[in-house]
Amino acid sequence: MKNFLLLIFIIISMSMSAQDKYEFLHGLGYDFSFGLPQAVGGIAFQGNGLNYVPRIVSPINSDLSIGISLPVGASLVTSNYSSPLGINYAAAIDIHSGFLGTQTSKNRFGAFFGLGFGSYDLYYLTNDITGLRIDRNASYGPYAHFGFRIPYYGQNVSLALSNWRGINASNGKTQVFSLKLIYEFND
Repeated sequence: MKNFLLLIFIIISMSMSAQDKYEFLHGLGYDFSFGLPQAVGGIAFQGNGLNYVPRIVSPINSDLSIGISLPVGASLVTSNYSSPLGINYAAAIDIHSGFLGTQTSKNRFGAFFGLGFGSYDLYYLTNDITGLRIDRNASYGPYAHFGFRIPYYGQNVSLALSNWRGINASNGKTQVFSLKLIYEFND
């Protein structure tokens, strides 16, 4: 999987450098996430937070581009045991089509899809005999997202579904899903 992603990254990098034209697009929005452990001992959780999604794209034509996105976010998380802070981040290679696939697109509807690697980390504040400490429970692994973009009452918005496929055995290989509503900034 790593070799495949590296190969795709190299191909996209070569394509972007050959075209010598890049566009920076970004958005900020709401994130509702939930984690489902695959093992019995894992902790299920849900979170509400903010997400920032910057992306650099290289247009192929006015309605199609390839690029790299680096979504990051923070969530207030609730679970059966405590209320940790959730921090998520990823790096993904994307294909964008239609609305906001490029800055010059005239379409009224757009879609995107991306694959990469990321992590959804839960940070717990623990008080034990040695004092206060911060424990980290990471759900890292392959990352995928897809969604669509539309203009909605004069605002450009994206609706995306993201997934972190946990490979960390210590937390029960928790898989995290996130539904994001992103306000796209116009530059």
